[in-house]
Amino acid sequence: TRDPDNDGSNELEDDYSLTLTGGSVTISNNITFITPEEIGTVNVPIGHVTGTRNVSGSFTCYLTEDTATTNASRDFFEDLRAITNVVTNSFALVFKIGGATGTGLELNMATSHVEIPTHSIEDVISLETNFQALPSTIDGTNELTLTYRP
Repeated sequence: TRDPDNDGSNELEDDYSLTLTGGSVTISNNITFITPEEIGTVNVPIGHVTGTRNVSGSFTCYLTEDTATTNASRDFFEDLRAITNVVTNSFALVFKIGGATGTGLELNMATSHVEIPTHSIEDVISLETNFQALPSTIDGTNELTLTYRP
C-alpha cells in the first residue's frame, strides 16, 4: 500500500486490476508549421516547430466490488476520493489491449496523473477516469512506451 500524503496511513493499494469496457488515448506532438504570408503566391511551409508532446485520455470500467481481492474498481474510486489533501498523484498505468497474455498491444505510462473517477448510472454503474501521462523528469520523453506482443 502507498501513502501519497505522508501522514502515516496508507490510502492507496499497490496496484488495482480493472477490466476496462472502453477508453481513449490521445497522443499529440503539437507541431506548428512556419508558413510565410505572401500575396499572390502559394504559401508553402518553410519549417516547423515541435511543441511538447501530450499524452492523455480516459478509461471506463464497471463499478464492481470484487470480494476476492481488495483492488477492485470500487476500492480505486473510494481510495482516490478519500485522499483530499494530495494535489498531484502519480500512478503507473498499464493498458493491455488484447488481454494480459498472448498477442496484444501494451501501453505503459509510468508516471500518470489520475483524476478522481466520475460514475455514470445507466443500465450498469460505470466509472470514467481521466488521466494525463507525464515524463519522469521535466525534460524527459518517456511518458508513453508502446510494446507489441506478437
